[in-house]
Amino acid sequence: MVKPYIASKLISWQKQAGRHNLPWQKTNDAYQIWISEMMLQQTQVKTVIPYFNKFIQTFPNINRLADAQEDEVMEHWSGLGYYRRAKFIMQSAKIVVEKYHSRFPMKVEDLMTLPGIGRSTAGAICALAFKNPAPILDANVVRVFCRFYGIKEYAGVSTIKNKLWELAERNLPSKDISIYTQALMDLGATICKVNSPSCKDCPIKKKCESHKRNWIDHIPAKKPKKKIPTRDVYALVVEKEGYILLEKRIRSSVWEGLWSLPEIHKDCQPQKWVKDFLGEEAYIGLREGSTLATFSHYKMRLFFEHIQIHKPINKVINEKFKWVDKEEIKHIGLPTPIKKLLEGI
Repeated sequence: MVKPYIASKLISWQKQAGRHNLPWQKTNDAYQIWISEMMLQQTQVKTVIPYFNKFIQTFPNINRLADAQEDEVMEHWSGLGYYRRAKFIMQSAKIVVEKYHSRFPMKVEDLMTLPGIGRSTAGAICALAFKNPAPILDANVVRVFCRFYGIKEYAGVSTIKNKLWELAERNLPSKDISIYTQALMDLGATICKVNSPSCKDCPIKKKCESHKRNWIDHIPAKKPKKKIPTRDVYALVVEKEGYILLEKRIRSSVWEGLWSLPEIHKDCQPQKWVKDFLGEEAYIGLREGSTLATFSHYKMRLFFEHIQIHKPINKVINEKFKWVDKEEIKHIGLPTPIKKLLEGI
């Protein structure tokens, strides 16, 4: 069977010019490949590498991860963003251990039943870990296919996405699937980049519609712009004898599962909150300020007040709160904006 043009060119190219030193490339362990794929969702490789190495060192296998406490996992994810991924891997680890006896399923359909694993992530695990022919369609691959086939429409539209999946299926080789899959990722990450792509080094440029028609700068089409709303959050930095009061985020939110600062309603007076919560009125307001954090769907304007408690506190606090030594803050799973705020204070 003759390999499709893209597969034939990319497999040869990857062996000579592709990436070979990424930490998750040194194994066919489905667990490590799964962790890397989850971390790489909407996150750049250079950001992921140190997180991946530390994570695998602490959680070397699926059983260790399934037994881990949430705070321990969140500490290792802190700063990586998109924290729902960390919740998903904790849930999936328990499922794999209990339902699949600690061995990852080898079929796309089974992998997609695990929390946080979509079709592309499942395809990557199948191809890279098990050498099973399955297509992938992450952002890099979407860009490669859109440019190669001259697709000018926005790829997020269902009809275009379906078309891209058909192309991804059509271009699968009958062998060397792991090399081809890695090549697709490498081409999008190092050659067919969003800005300033290196077309002269591209192994498939001769048949690339965008290269031939000078459409590179216009493909892929950008997502239609939508105004990002701004959400105001009011938080308290409550300090007592070198300890900071933290609150666990347990409701569904962008920081679910992380420790953060106590939040109050904008009309709530800090002194009333302190008295109601701690039963004390003795405090000093040290500083007020604000900071801005930007997420994928909204911007957060975080207003804070730094409060110093200067009397002993005997009241037992709710288990979702805890006092943390300022010197230990860096070891706690905190959202990046909160960690930066506390470092500034």
